[in-house]
Order: sequence, then structure tokens, then C-alpha cells
Amino acid sequence: MKTLTLSWGDRPIVLETEGTRTFLRLGATLRVEVTDASVDQLEQLAQVTADLADFRWEQIRAAGVASEVAAEDGVRSIGLPVQRKQDAA
Repeated sequence: MKTLTLSWGDRPIVLETEGTRTFLRLGATLRVEVTDASVDQLEQLAQVTADLADFRWEQIRAAGVASEVAAEDGVRSIGLPVQRKQDAA
């Protein structure tokens, strides 16, 4: 199985048709042919994307909670202190 990594941010996701063929375009560089996809496959794709959206919302909420807690404690940014090594004399 080949793995393809793609980051498309907020680029459009659209259906494209060329003659009798139908494609799902994800961003500018990925196009998946869905001409022969069954209804079950398309419904499974819809469920997976809904699950992915739920997962992303949870990430956003978790980041917001961390920011709120830090703000309540008077912390403007969260970071790790760095201790520099002394140069040899």
C-alpha cells in the first residue's frame, strides 16, 4: 500500500466531471476518481470525514481550554526554559 501525505489547508474540496468520469478534488494537487465508487463506499467516506471533523473540533477545543487556563493563571505564553551551556574559558 502506498501512503500519500497531503496538506491542503483551506483549499477547496470539489467534485469534477470529465465526460463520464467523476473525480473528488482535494486542494490543488490531489484528484481521486470516484466514478465507480459504490454508494456504500461513498457513505463510508462521508462517515470518515465526519469523524475527522469531530476529531479536529476536539483538538481546537482542547487548545482553547489550555489557553484559557493559562490566561486565568496570568500566563501569556507557555514555553520551556532553556539553559545554555557555558563556554569553556
